[in-house]
Amino acid sequence: MSARIGRAFDVARRERRVAFLPFLTSGFPDLTESDRLAGALCEEGADLLELGMPFSDPVADGPTIQRASESALRAGATLSYALGQARSLRSKHETPIVLMSYFNPILHYGSERFVRDASDAGVDGVILVDLPPEEEPEFWAGLRADGIATIALIAPTTEPGRLPRLVETAGGFLYVVARLGVTGRGGGDPGIESMLERCRSLSPLPRCLGFGIDPETPLERYRGLA
Repeated sequence: MSARIGRAFDVARRERRVAFLPFLTSGFPDLTESDRLAGALCEEGADLLELGMPFSDPVADGPTIQRASESALRAGATLSYALGQARSLRSKHETPIVLMSYFNPILHYGSERFVRDASDAGVDGVILVDLPPEEEPEFWAGLRADGIATIALIAPTTEPGRLPRLVETAGGFLYVVARLGVTGRGGGDPGIESMLERCRSLSPLPRCLGFGIDPETPLERYRGLA
């Protein structure tokens, strides 16, 4: 299934453009509208769709995604709903689907059950904000065994000695965090170009920037690096 991610980046590369990877909090602003928005993003050309699992304590997220998570939870969004949403999208679209979550909802759901159900739903990749690859190794291995890409988060503060270990087990693409702090705050870290260069030297996987990307971000600055 993670092969869909590779094909999406291949298309963007052939067309000489950046890949568009929108993020949508699953269940926001309500379940019906969330399904409509997710479908519209796939239909209108998203190269890959990130579905964010709403969580009551999203410590890595800024106020915008925090409020979106609160709205989604009030509307009844659960991990089961998010997986069902992914399954419905997969039945209609070939757009790669990446589930972005904190580990607590998965732990509550059951990690083995999550791997099985995510695979059945056609999820292509998983990003876990608060679970490093050294922890829960059987869970990470189970995802990879079922063809689900385990996407590494790489921060500006990632130490050089740790970076090779992160990219070694990563799949799909490398999610490079453009700035320290929570989501929704603009401005990339001044050292992000050198981090992108190191990632390129260590792995053939595409490099994608997140956190700190806003309308004022000079994307041309990163051309050829991400």
